[in-house]
Amino acid sequence: MSKAAAGSKVVIYGGGMAGAILAKELCSVAEVTLVDPNDYFEVPMAAPRSLVHPSFAEKAIVPFRQALPGVRHLRGKLTELTKSGGLVTLSSGQRINVSGDVSVLATGSSFSNSLMRASDATAGERKGFYSRYSQRIAEAERILIVGGGPIGIEVAGEISESYPNKQITILEAGPRVLAGTTVAASQFAVSVLSQRGVTILTGEKLVDSESTPRDVFSNAGVATTSSGRKIAYDLIVWCVGGKPNTDYMRPNFASLLNEKGQIKVTQNLRVVGKADLFALGDITDLDENKMAWHIAAQVKNSAFNIRQVLSGKSSEKSLKKHKAQTGNPMMAVTLGSQMGVVHLPVVGLIKCPALTRAAKAGHMLVPKYRKILGV
Repeated sequence: MSKAAAGSKVVIYGGGMAGAILAKELCSVAEVTLVDPNDYFEVPMAAPRSLVHPSFAEKAIVPFRQALPGVRHLRGKLTELTKSGGLVTLSSGQRINVSGDVSVLATGSSFSNSLMRASDATAGERKGFYSRYSQRIAEAERILIVGGGPIGIEVAGEISESYPNKQITILEAGPRVLAGTTVAASQFAVSVLSQRGVTILTGEKLVDSESTPRDVFSNAGVATTSSGRKIAYDLIVWCVGGKPNTDYMRPNFASLLNEKGQIKVTQNLRVVGKADLFALGDITDLDENKMAWHIAAQVKNSAFNIRQVLSGKSSEKSLKKHKAQTGNPMMAVTLGSQMGVVHLPVVGLIKCPALTRAAKAGHMLVPKYRKILGV
């Protein structure tokens, strides 16, 4: 592979899993600018545990200045992508144009509240949020978790492990929890949580409550489901999925979005029709589960391809193709710190507590990503 041209500039929008690790990969060969409204990287898999045990966030949250000392960080949000670069609104309110030889969109998902990802926060503010939320959980006797995906199940696992006497209900609109993995993995998670006294309701939607997804610290109230069921709660934990954070594409590049708001990309992870613009992670139209498992391959392939483009080798045959993990049910879901369930291709279902602790439950992958970032 040829070396990147001297003085090459790369702009990465988004400092989550894909953006931060890619910035680390590229800062030795180019001048990298990372645009993100927060001033820190957070291991996203750790959030369910940090909500219950705020001290866990001490290692899961790493300021960008520590994690990426060779990267220029602009604390701001990409508000509009233009032909000449990205319009960024800084945390100060100032709007500036940012451009590079190659740009990367890794803006992730937008969520209804700050449970899974804060916006425009410092590391200290995020840790303070976890402290306040853990106290709210401690005070609540009846907890309603809306959403039976990986996050909802993991939050239920953390709370039920630490507070076995709380009345916990999971409400899932689909026919089963953990729809993105196998039926066997779903059934095992249900059996463990049910043994802990967690009530799991599937095939029912929340149609009315006295709080909204934006009310992260909700007051007590009564929720009504699509079947007419009434559920009294002291706290609602909204674990509903996010949507692609791609509104910045709509003014000038709406045609490059699919009906879900995802960005259309080629097999080499370039935005369709754009030789110097790449996209990674949740925002792409790749037909694969939007799971952290799949980010590593995207980062590896895009890093290679970006180096090729910077060195003048931008033809399709010079670039690596990313093979989307279509239909891959690979998933690791924790059920507290002592156990979980893992589904691996070929191997199948793993539910041995010792193995699932080693895979994820014991550490939520925090040591792995601290090592990748060199901290």
